[in-house]
Amino acid sequence: MKELTPEEQPRWNTVINGVLRQFISICKEHHLTYFCCGGTAIGAVRHQGMIPWDDDVDVFMPRPDYDRFVQIASKQLPDGLELVTPYNKSDYPLFFVKLCDARTTLQEEQDVPCVYGLYIDIFPIDGAPDDIEAARAMERQFTKTKHKLEAISTHVSFAAYLSLLKTPKEWGRFARKTIGFFFRNWYRQRLLQQMTDISYRYPYESASLVAVYCGSYGPKEVFPKAWLEGTASFPYEGMEVDLPVGYDNYLHQYYGDYMQLPPVEKRVSHHMKAYYNLYERESDEVVWRKAHQD
Repeated sequence: MKELTPEEQPRWNTVINGVLRQFISICKEHHLTYFCCGGTAIGAVRHQGMIPWDDDVDVFMPRPDYDRFVQIASKQLPDGLELVTPYNKSDYPLFFVKLCDARTTLQEEQDVPCVYGLYIDIFPIDGAPDDIEAARAMERQFTKTKHKLEAISTHVSFAAYLSLLKTPKEWGRFARKTIGFFFRNWYRQRLLQQMTDISYRYPYESASLVAVYCGSYGPKEVFPKAWLEGTASFPYEGMEVDLPVGYDNYLHQYYGDYMQLPPVEKRVSHHMKAYYNLYERESDEVVWRKAHQD
């Protein structure tokens, strides 16, 4: 695994913020709604830029705008950008899309042979049931399916694979990986369809509650759509970015007192990097080999 050095961090930040700038330009050109979310939203409010120890950019979009963006970006993007989706990259282990700098190289996890460029994450916001408990139950159902997709995307040694049999609680993972090994493409499409069915079950337009099913905060990913019915602009790394009008409610639900700095020992990046090249795109085969040499 590789860690960014202090000398590399400015270049990394420049690249991903350049992707964000072009993403915002596309949204403005096509009248699409987006919001900065997660740590990017905290950075905008608290730091007027990236959180100093962060190394990624997160945005989310209402489902109709998200689908329109994917449709546009799948057909035409500015030079140097690429869109990564679960449908155009067979080893991609996620349901949401990434907008990437195609002139850079990144493999995040050593056992997931998926190579793309430095990126911003783009999450859809979907309609949810009006009943909060029903909405959270759907989020749990989606999360279980999401974890199955991640499991079959992992490539481990045969010895590590068999070691799952030693622990009864890992037998379920062993079964999923066995199915994934022999029927990967079929099982992958089945899981993607299950997640699609959940995502579109309740139309965004008529929902009073919404959910970021692809997120990683569990029941906190369900919240009132009213928080999104307007934008608040903040300076961010030399540009203006949009947050939901209810950003304070949203950030408190996710993080509590988000204006309070975390302890020094927690001011670190949590993202894995098996291999990266900040200056050129390398082939999947070369990256896979280098990721296992380092």
